[in-house]
Amino acid sequence: MQSDLRALGQTTKIERSTLAQVQARIAFLREKTKEAASAKAYDFDKRLEEVRQKEREQREQKKAERKAEKEKTRAALIQESTENTDMTIIMGFGGFGTSKK
Repeated sequence: MQSDLRALGQTTKIERSTLAQVQARIAFLREKTKEAASAKAYDFDKRLEEVRQKEREQREQKKAERKAEKEKTRAALIQESTENTDMTIIMGFGGFGTSKK
């Protein structure tokens, strides 16, 4: 291993860090972790808002589908009732002799 490093022009000896270098590195790492934490919080809020938006869109879509279904059944009922009244008129039934509905 050492011979491989020597062939590359590197050494296995590590220089000793000074107090200033250590303090600078610690400060750098603190800033890095703060940025990561704030980025995660932002991402979480953004994702939460996206999820809420999707849920809102799904609710609106379901509401529109239910409304369309109701309108369809209402139109079918109206069509059916007009067919029934047309048939009763054709057959000569004006009513069954009662005024009650």
